[in-house]
Amino acid sequence: MIKIANILYATDFSPYADRVLEHATTMARLYNSKLYMVHVIRNPADKIYGTLHGDYHALIEGARKKAAELMARYDDQVKDLPHEAIYKEGDPVYEILRVIDEKKIDLVVIGSHGEGPLEHLLMGSTCDKVVRSAPCPVLVVRYPRK
Repeated sequence: MIKIANILYATDFSPYADRVLEHATTMARLYNSKLYMVHVIRNPADKIYGTLHGDYHALIEGARKKAAELMARYDDQVKDLPHEAIYKEGDPVYEILRVIDEKKIDLVVIGSHGEGPLEHLLMGSTCDKVVRSAPCPVLVVRYPRK
């Protein structure tokens, strides 16, 4: 039997992130795994996603606080599972891959969307890059078409 001790749920808190979490928690229960929930706060100085206004550290702290509030929504869904919430700042692909390595992740569960068509064209999607680069299996949960 395949051993899946550590599962990583990568979330951008988009509208369908709860659907992705359902898959991650189902897998964690099935394999009696620890669930790591990661959210990467994009660097606010990145000009593609907006102009930097104000103090960088204040922006990061505000983003961390908002991420913690959003992650708290998951408390009921994960209370019976060993789990850990992780917040990183920077490039989502790089940070997700670092967490995979640091936590010895056996399976990643991620949603198939995030960026709009322009960002996808310019940079590729986070999901696509994680699928191509992860050293472990990646379960991609497709978001419903609009």
